Amino acid sequence: MKLFLFLIAVIWGTSVAKAQSGWIDYRIDNRLSVKLPKQPITLNEHSVYVKDQDTTIYVITTVDMLKTDGLDSSKLALVAPTTQFANQIKNSLQNEMKGSTLSDVTLDKWNGYTSYNIDGNNSSKKTKFYSLTVVIGTNLYGLMIIQHENHNNVNKDDFFGSLKLN
Repeated sequence: MKLFLFLIAVIWGTSVAKAQSGWIDYRIDNRLSVKLPKQPITLNEHSVYVKDQDTTIYVITTVDMLKTDGLDSSKLALVAPTTQFANQIKNSLQNEMKGSTLSDVTLDKWNGYTSYNIDGNNSSKKTKFYSLTVVIGTNLYGLMIIQHENHNNVNKDDFFGSLKLN
C-alpha cells in the first residue's frame, strides 16, 4: 500500500478532467478500462498519466497488494471494506502528501467492489485533487485528477464514470 500511495504522491508533486467526445478508451488491464484525453505516458511499472491541454493531470495506478504487502485476494477482501483499512489508506496518503489537506475517506462500492473516494487540496501549490480507488482481486486501482484550484470539477464525474469492467 505504501508503494501505491507513494506513486500518487509522486504525481501530486508534479501537480496539476473531462471525459469528452474524442477521448480514447484506455485498457488498464484485463479487468478495467477508462477514457482518457490521449494515450498516457508511463511513469513507472505501476502508473501512467496524461496531462491535458488545460494542465489537468489524469493518473491511473495499479498496485498488486499480494506483491507489495502480502495480501492475497481473500485477505484483502476481508480488510478492504473496513473503516480501519480506508483510514490507513488516507493516513498513508497524508504522510506522502505533505502540505495537503485531505477529506474524510468515503467508503463505497463500485460495481459491487469496495471503493474509496478521497479529495484534497494543497493551498501552497494552489492545486486540488480527486481520487477513486477500487479493490478488485489483489489489486488497488487508483484514478486521480490533479488540477489547479481555479478549475471547476464538473468533468471529474465523467472521468470516474468512464471506468468500466472489460
